[in-house]
Amino acid sequence: MMGDKLAKSIKYTGNLPVSDSDISFLGQTTAARWKNNPGLTLAWITPAEHEANVQAFVSSYNERLIAGGRRREISQKIAALDGNINEGISNIKNYLVYRYGKRAARSYYPQFGVEYNGYAYIVPRDRDKRVAVLPMIIQAVAAHGFTGEKYGLQFWQTTAAGYRELMQQLGESDGHVSVKVGEKNQLRRVISRTHVALINLLKANYPDTYAMQMRNWGFQKEKY
Repeated sequence: MMGDKLAKSIKYTGNLPVSDSDISFLGQTTAARWKNNPGLTLAWITPAEHEANVQAFVSSYNERLIAGGRRREISQKIAALDGNINEGISNIKNYLVYRYGKRAARSYYPQFGVEYNGYAYIVPRDRDKRVAVLPMIIQAVAAHGFTGEKYGLQFWQTTAAGYRELMQQLGESDGHVSVKVGEKNQLRRVISRTHVALINLLKANYPDTYAMQMRNWGFQKEKY
């Protein structure tokens, strides 16, 4: 029975935030409060260590937001080039019809990376595959004499170079975001564990006024 009561007494998840922004705010509040109350101690972590964890979490969280914003910017630029590629291929198909006739035009599609997806002839939508077929398109444009056309060699060389560069940036951005998410989540677990311990520390030290103390330390259940 005592074990059950003790287990229940340490479950204060309702007083802990879920979102990273709330954890960041609460962490800064508890770090400041604990720093000014050195008499409250835990055997496994000090106020200074908690403050350092919170600062690292805030930094990682902010970097994650910046990296996420950068990723969205890159994705939008790639989407714009996807539209250019689709428009370019549409015109390439017209060039093929004009040069070889409608009946024969489709036989040349594979040289341009164009494939049938079940309802239309298109270049692959998968972006990694698009990176792979763009050099094919450049080679085929030159081979079929479309070099000087509006959607000729210059268009495809510029598009391919830009697409390849942006995809590389996207990969680097994703790697950076993944690292920051890992760092943030690890710190989040440590900070949450510290907050649970602090809640129980407040209850142990202020049995009659712990609810008020929790509010002063930022543990406001109605906020989370």
